[in-house]
Amino acid sequence: MNYLVFARWFGIVSVLLSLGILFNLDDARAMAKNMIRTETGYIMGAVLPIIFGTLALMFSEPLEQSWTIVVTMVGAVLLGIGVFRALFVRQWKGLMAQHIEQIPFLFSLFGLMFGVVLLYVGFIAQLFA
Repeated sequence: MNYLVFARWFGIVSVLLSLGILFNLDDARAMAKNMIRTETGYIMGAVLPIIFGTLALMFSEPLEQSWTIVVTMVGAVLLGIGVFRALFVRQWKGLMAQHIEQIPFLFSLFGLMFGVVLLYVGFIAQLFA
């Protein structure tokens, strides 16, 4: 699997999940409130970003001057978020609790941005290369 396959796959997943959250904000808020009270929140909040971030970094070529730098940056951001959430659980849960009403919308917005950029890298940028 190279960076194009990863960008296409993760872009599609990110856009679809983000649209699902965006169209169901009330349900997403209820799920977010439950998530910070259970172990599932730890898995979703820390483990999954670490997994996807390391996968993105494994399949990128950071020294290459091309669109792979975008995949590398997305991977680094995801890994950083996951590591922060794993090491600073109380702070992450406190931050989530303070902004629980806005988090689903922001999560959806950033997920759409990540997804659209990755879809561009995976599908469209290759047409101009």
